[in-house]
Amino acid sequence: MAAEQQAGGSGTRWRATVPDEQRFGITQLVDEAREQLVELRRVHSGTTAEVARTLLEHLSQSAELIDRAVLHTAAAAVASGVALEEVAQWSSLPAEELAAMFALGEGEGED
Repeated sequence: MAAEQQAGGSGTRWRATVPDEQRFGITQLVDEAREQLVELRRVHSGTTAEVARTLLEHLSQSAELIDRAVLHTAAAAVASGVALEEVAQWSSLPAEELAAMFALGEGEGED
């Protein structure tokens, strides 16, 4: 892991450059989103309004969790030395938007 930490940027290993707590936070967000989506398997009976409300609420909550996971992952990658432009391309977010979010401290640390 020490050799990986010295490599810098795209040549580093995720576990060597991203702190445990940050990796754990990203994993938690993804797991929470997955749980929200799994609950949707049971939601297909009832009135149209009830089903639509439940589906939309769970989908919205999942999307919000995934959005947070994307930002946390992007922040971890950039902090580890991966080029902002690469991260922007992979996340389908404008580099300027990511840079502004990181400058504000969004997507970093604990929730």
